[in-house]
Amino acid sequence: MRVSKDTSRLLIILRQDAARLADRIITREKEYLHILSMKRTREHFNAVFRSNFKTITVQQLMLLSEELIISLEDFYNTIDDMHWYLVHTEDMPATIEDRVHAMVRDVKNKYDQLNLYLNAELETHEESDVA
Repeated sequence: MRVSKDTSRLLIILRQDAARLADRIITREKEYLHILSMKRTREHFNAVFRSNFKTITVQQLMLLSEELIISLEDFYNTIDDMHWYLVHTEDMPATIEDRVHAMVRDVKNKYDQLNLYLNAELETHEESDVA
């Protein structure tokens, strides 16, 4: 399957956005939970969960494979659920930490799966450019 340059660019944007988002959520887990616990503020979550995915149009998504669209939705919905929980929870700090730790593992798994689909579609494009 030949992928257009616009599609290739969209794939790269999505791959970079997912990588940055997953990295912030996974590697900064202790930091954002510490801020929540110590300062009792949730304002920092907007920066942690910032994403370009919300600006992608349906027309742009239609350029992607069905499998990739499903994986994108799964990844970003998992993150949206986590964000919603952190912004609205009234759980005690130990419960929050346990739930977030489990959510972070889920985000990592969904990111790994998404990355496989993104890279596969990008490799298909690169191979068709060589041929």
